[in-house]
Amino acid sequence: MTRTFNSGVIAVIRTDNPDDALLIARALNDTVVDSIEVTLTVPNAIEVIKTLVGEGVERVGAGTVRTVAQVNEVANVGGSFVVSPHSDREVIEAAVKHGLKVTPGAVTPTEMVQAMKWGATAVKIFPIWAVGGMEYVRSVLEPLPDLPIVVSGGATPEEVKEYLKLGVKGVCLGGALWKQEIVSTGSIAAAYEYAAQALSRM
Repeated sequence: MTRTFNSGVIAVIRTDNPDDALLIARALNDTVVDSIEVTLTVPNAIEVIKTLVGEGVERVGAGTVRTVAQVNEVANVGGSFVVSPHSDREVIEAAVKHGLKVTPGAVTPTEMVQAMKWGATAVKIFPIWAVGGMEYVRSVLEPLPDLPIVVSGGATPEEVKEYLKLGVKGVCLGGALWKQEIVSTGSIAAAYEYAAQALSRM
């Protein structure tokens, strides 16, 4: 049976240890997060994604995607989406060509609308904390209420519901969902419990 997810949370895994990334993703797979994003800053990130897809880990894709070659790699190993810190027309169009969901970074309304015209699935305001948080989102969505926005960079579990009430489609959470001391024990169950507790604060 296919599970459905509607928490609005995109879990972002950014670590310098690929084994830690695997453990975190395996733990998150049993939580309510909508997507599991492995950033390409993780060493051997493509192999991490390939392993997770092979294990049946659902809804996994890549973040910090900056080139068409990286889009191709993600598609080749079965990733389901790509996320970028910036807007690049070639990256967006390559993702669309592969049938991948694509969420590029954008800050101004002009950048956001342009990215959508290029084929983006949604646009990511990054870093949200630096540009005004919820007040900035509210200001953007007032004239552009149908714009699919994801926020990233500084959001907390406690803020997720408020962002969603504003009309945001997704909220990226990173280090709030795991603790290095727990990950280092190698216990998927303990990592899951920590993530589940963090998500319960939404």
